[in-house]
Order: sequence, then structure tokens, then C-alpha cells
Amino acid sequence: MTLPIIDSMLRGDLRKRILATLKTEKEISLLWRDLIKAYTQSNQSLMALENSLIAAVETSGLVQVSAVYKNDRDQRLGAEQAREQGMNFGDNDYTIVNEKLCLDGVFEPMPEATPTDKFLHLLVKVECQRTIEALLMLVASAHDDGVVRTYIRKLFAYITSLCKDANDIYLKKELTLFYFELFHTFKSVLDKGNLQTYETDFENFIFEWKGEFPSNEVIARYNDKLNTFTQSIENVSDSTKSELPKHIQPEKVVQKDKFDLFLDVANKFTFEEMPKVKELGTPQKIRQLVECMLQEKESAADTFGHIAAWLDYLGFYKWIADNHMIGFKLNQYDDWCTKNIMKKTSGNAFRHYRLSVGVKETDTENASYRYLGWKYKKIVEEEYKMILEG
Repeated sequence: MTLPIIDSMLRGDLRKRILATLKTEKEISLLWRDLIKAYTQSNQSLMALENSLIAAVETSGLVQVSAVYKNDRDQRLGAEQAREQGMNFGDNDYTIVNEKLCLDGVFEPMPEATPTDKFLHLLVKVECQRTIEALLMLVASAHDDGVVRTYIRKLFAYITSLCKDANDIYLKKELTLFYFELFHTFKSVLDKGNLQTYETDFENFIFEWKGEFPSNEVIARYNDKLNTFTQSIENVSDSTKSELPKHIQPEKVVQKDKFDLFLDVANKFTFEEMPKVKELGTPQKIRQLVECMLQEKESAADTFGHIAAWLDYLGFYKWIADNHMIGFKLNQYDDWCTKNIMKKTSGNAFRHYRLSVGVKETDTENASYRYLGWKYKKIVEEEYKMILEG
């Protein structure tokens, strides 16, 4: 897990003197205006953040970042597959992380005299935000604190190195805040480890790159932010407690239904970010779509044929292959659907229903005909239209 954009500000095309030869201030102003939407809108998904960064720096020919993001996705998927196949034992040492610390405002704001200043400053913030979201997804995928600690320790060393190499005071300050946002956000995971080779004191960290401790005002703002964050963790709401590890769960836990469970697993592939799903616009309509898709019908052939037609209409397989797992095979997709939709522990029985969607209604001799996906191909389009317009 790396920070390719910040690295480019030190050694690549995002160095100010190089950037000035590649882009005019007018061209740069167009880039940061789009980027700011991703930063200012709360609770942006990891994919939305990555897409905004790709548009800002890769599509514009400045920094290649999509390969880094793909590598992170592959690592998350590998960790999840290892867990599901019993190749790791992390579930006994798994800490859920729900709260993120934000240290914006600890330092005095730096002046931004040009569109280039705004663009570079914003890139730093969004890349740091994107990296924390990627780590949160790794936590959910791996269920293994040891794996997560390894990534964070390496990231600590990397951030420290970047901070030492940076000449820009803004970069040094933002990297410092990012370091301690990581430290406190994932402190419950880090505290379980015995190996502590990284700095944990805010004042000492600043002294290392500045040669003096921060001002009393900066320390006070940092402590205020940290105290507020700590209190928010201690005062966990009832709705959050149901997601805590088993050894500290309250006695009464709200049980999730099959629709919630489907969204939990499907959103590992950002199901709700798919164009047709996102177009619905509200969580209520997305829930309505899932309830419609997973409704039980008069027979298994109808139920799973209907689901297969829905997923085909939404383009779920192509979405995974294009955005999450390059080289994702149809047999892997069938395995996933068999396990998570048909609730079978092995096999690829869903393949029959997927294939039946493409059968012609008159082709009764086709072996897949009896799985009834063809029957629902047009029906799901009408169902979607009713949910969208309802």
C-alpha cells in the first residue's frame, strides 16, 4: 500500500516546476474543481475516491495510479479468499474498526495563492482519505489483525520516509496528520501487537522533521480532536454495538435478514455503486430492489432464475470483472453466487440459472430451458422501472 500521488510530488511530474511545464493554471483549475466534490461530500465510497483521483491525475496524464489501486484490491480479495478457504486463523483475533479520526484544523491553514496550490493540497487530502478507506476495507476482508498490523507498520515507515524527504512544509504537516489519523483510527488493532517500532508521540514526530516541538496551540487542538474521538468510541451507540466482536457483544443483537446479508457480501464488490443501483438514489429503493430480486417464488427454478435475470440485467458479473478482479472468470462468479445466493457450501449450481437467462423462450430443447432465467429477462426490466419511478 503506497501513496503514488504524494510520491510524485517529491520525485515525479507533480513537482511544481515540472507540473508548470505540463499544465497551465487554467487546465489545473478544471482538475481540482472536480476533485473537491469527492473530498467535500461525506462518506464517499472507496471506489468513488479512487475514480476521482484517476480522473484528476491519470486521465490527465500526470500519475499512473490505477495499477496501485488494483493491487490493493487484489490483496484484499486474496486475504478474503484465504479466510474463506480456512487458510488463515484471523477470526479469533479480529477487531472491527468503525470510527475514523480526522485531524483537519490542527495546524493553521496554509495559503493557496494559485490553482496549482489548491490542486496539490487537495490531492494530498484525498489520497490520504482514500488510503484510510482502503485499510478499513482490508480490515473487513482479512478478519486478521496481524495482517492489518503488517500493512500499517509498513505504511508508518513509508510516511516517515516521505515526511523526511519532503521540502514542502504543507506536505510535512499533512503527512504528520495522516500518520496520527492512522495510528488512532487503528489503535485497537495495533495495541494487540507486541512489536512497536514506530513513533506514537505527536510532539516527538514533529520534532523529528522540524527540529522543535509544535506550539502549545497546535498541541491543544490535537488533544481536543483526540479527546472528542476517544469519547465517541467509548460512547458506542446501541446500533453499533451489534457489530462489535463476540466477546464484547451485548446479549441482545438485532438479527440481519437475508436482504441485509446479501448487501453485506455484495457490497464487498461495491454493489450499491453499480450504475443501475446507484441511479435509484436512496437506500430505501436499493433495499426495495434487493427484496424484489431475492423474493421467493413458487419453485426453486423460478426463484433462482429470477435472481439470475436480475443480476444479468444489473451487470453484476461484468462490474466485478471490470472494477474489482481483472481476469475474474465466470466459474468464479458461479461459485460466489452458489455460496452467497443459493447458500450451498460448494459447487457451482448457479451456473445453470445464469445460462438459462440467455435461452430463447421458444428453445425448449435447450438443457438450460428448465431453469427459467429466460422467463424473467423482460420482467426484471419492468420491475426495475417500477422501483425507479415509484
